[in-house]
Formats: sequence, C-alpha cells, structure tokens
Amino acid sequence: MARSYRSITPEVSRRIRLIMADVDGTLNTGGDDVSPRVRDVIKGLQDRGIMLGLVSGRTDPLLVKMAGMLNIGGPLIGENGAVARLSPDSGLVDLGYSRRPALEALEQLKARYPGRVREREDNSERLIDVVFWADGITSEELKQGLQDVQLLDSTYILHLMSKGIDKGKTLLRLLGQIDGGKIRADEVLVAGDSMTDLSLFKLFPISVLIPNPHIPAADRKILLKAAAYKSDHEAGEGFVEVAAHIINVRT
Repeated sequence: MARSYRSITPEVSRRIRLIMADVDGTLNTGGDDVSPRVRDVIKGLQDRGIMLGLVSGRTDPLLVKMAGMLNIGGPLIGENGAVARLSPDSGLVDLGYSRRPALEALEQLKARYPGRVREREDNSERLIDVVFWADGITSEELKQGLQDVQLLDSTYILHLMSKGIDKGKTLLRLLGQIDGGKIRADEVLVAGDSMTDLSLFKLFPISVLIPNPHIPAADRKILLKAAAYKSDHEAGEGFVEVAAHIINVRT
C-alpha cells in the first residue's frame, strides 16, 4: 500500500539516478505546458545529477517537443510503451511492435457501434497504438470480443494496442542501453496517475502515485496498492512536492 512521499528516506533519495514521469495527470492537467514550479523543480533535480525522462500515452513528436521545452535529456517513451527513444536527440528504438492488430480492432468496434466510435485526430501521428472516443459505451463493453489487443483508458482518451505492450516493460528494456547499462531498476523513480502507469508501479520499487480525482474508485484502490509512495496533491503540484522532498533529503 502506498505510503506518503515523506517516507522516501535520504538513502533512497541518494540512490535515484533517473526519474521517469508521466505527463497528463502527473506533470500537468493536460495541454502542452507545465507550471513554472514544475520547471524549477526539474532543473533542481538535474542540477543534482538526476536524469529526467518522460513516459506517456502521448505521441513521440509531442514528447520530443515537451522534452525541449523542459530542457531534459532522458529517455522518452510514448504511446503507453509502444514507441521509445533513449534521448530526445536519438532515433527511435526498434521495439518490434506492429500497429495492425490495433487498427483491425478499431474497425471491428466501428462496425459493432456505428457512429459511436470516433478516431482522434492525432492517430495519423501514431506509430503503434490507436486512440479513439466511444460515445456512451463502457470500457468493459468495448473489450468484449477483442483478441490479442488491449484497451486502455487513460481518463483522457481510449487506447488500443497489442497485448504485451506496456510502459514498464519498455522502460526495463531501455535501461540496458542508458548510461552504458549502469542504471538499475532500483535507481529509477517512476511517477504516474492512472492505470496506464500500473506496469511501472509493479516493476520499479521507487514508484509514486500522483492522485487523479477522475480515476474510478476501483482503479484508485489498485493503484494505491501497487505504488510504493503517493503525493498529497494532484497533477503538477503533486510532482513538485515529491521532487522537492527528494532534493531536500538528498543533500
């Protein structure tokens, strides 16, 4: 069960070499910008030698843009683990995933619910997953009949992609290629707010839940059980208080 972020000890704080943060619901409440306080605390972390990266459901181009705005140089994982690069300036890593199962599943849902399943505009920029809205249809209904495909609800949008893809597995794969493969899983802090971050919480021991009031109660219980720590505040401010604590107890 998640404990307060204040339980992060100086020993654990000094062990952190990389922070991977979700974006929507973690660094901000949506949109393309983050608050000055988030920017300042990110700089404070980097000044102390901690690398910052992003792990999100957003597209790769959007993450590259945000990394430039925040002046961070760590790994970028987009489309909920389906695409990745080791740094904003490096090329995409070949993860071996296909988009075909998600596209076929989308067509299946469109045929099942005519006019009620609508693609989002940025699908053309996505490489592996497919994003859409479903008018008046629950996630459980949508999942019925889908094979070899997972449906994820980030609270911002619905995602379809092949089973077996997730943020946590992709980040583990990247660790062997970051900083000469010297960063261990127990030296990484992961921060997220939704069920799309659950794999991060399960695979990385220094995990922080940033509470999201829009998450269903049942999902909140699962996330609280999986994460090691939680912030008091929500998006943006929650990340700030956790990062500030790490800086303070690290010195």
